[in-house]
Amino acid sequence: MPKKPTKNKKTKKATTKKAAPKKAAPKKAAPKKAAPKKVTNKKSVSRKATAKKSTAKATSTKKYEEAQFLASIKPYALKKKEKYMNAKQKQHFMAILDSWAEQLQIEQDRTADKIQENASHFPDESDRATHEEEFTLELRTRERERKLLSKINESIDDLNSNDYGYCASCGIEIGIRRLEARPTATRCIDCKTIEEIHERQQFG
Repeated sequence: MPKKPTKNKKTKKATTKKAAPKKAAPKKAAPKKAAPKKVTNKKSVSRKATAKKSTAKATSTKKYEEAQFLASIKPYALKKKEKYMNAKQKQHFMAILDSWAEQLQIEQDRTADKIQENASHFPDESDRATHEEEFTLELRTRERERKLLSKINESIDDLNSNDYGYCASCGIEIGIRRLEARPTATRCIDCKTIEEIHERQQFG
């Protein structure tokens, strides 16, 4: 009779050994399934970030720049014995001034729409500060462009009254190449340099 309990102990040990590997199998399988999901989320986030950067670059390139506009002006083909400020030259400068005024007006309207859209309050103080700083810089540039628009309108009026292209102080021809470099110029190079010298002497 003492041999029976020994058999039962061996069977109990065998059953516990068999049950142990069954519990360990699902624990190893669980982390393998969860790993690839995190990788796909990172890829999708990086793709969205690159898409936002590309759209931001595209919008920044569309913005108006004065230097680019002046560089894009096609020079007028001068002919020998051609009268200064004839009909063709007036049409050339009228087209330049009209296109310049249109671009400035588009920028003025764009800032007006931006003021209405960005009227919302920012919960974060740092976001609000950066937004206000960008907004003040943009308003300064638009104020400068507004003054430039008034000068362009004055130049258009001078074209209509046949006064465009002549110096306002001495009456000498300003020159076509100087007008193409600065279409709103009202003084020749000599008078402009003298004016700048007087301004430096007064204001330093």
